[in-house]
Amino acid sequence: MNYRELAEVIRKEHGLSWAESSRILETVIETIRDQVNQGHLVRLRNFGTFQPRESHGKVRAKFNASKNFFNHY
Repeated sequence: MNYRELAEVIRKEHGLSWAESSRILETVIETIRDQVNQGHLVRLRNFGTFQPRESHGKVRAKFNASKNFFNHY
């Protein structure tokens, strides 16, 4: 699944326009990115954890998937 497909699911599930669902998804992704770039741990219960780590002098996110989320689907 890519960004566009995920935005489409959000659009259909909540009766939103493409622009609205895209803005919501972008806000979520930007918020996670900003928090990780500031060195914060982002933990989304039953989904996964985004941890900051340094790679080649840049802060990057390391994603650890929660077993709970993927076992339900």
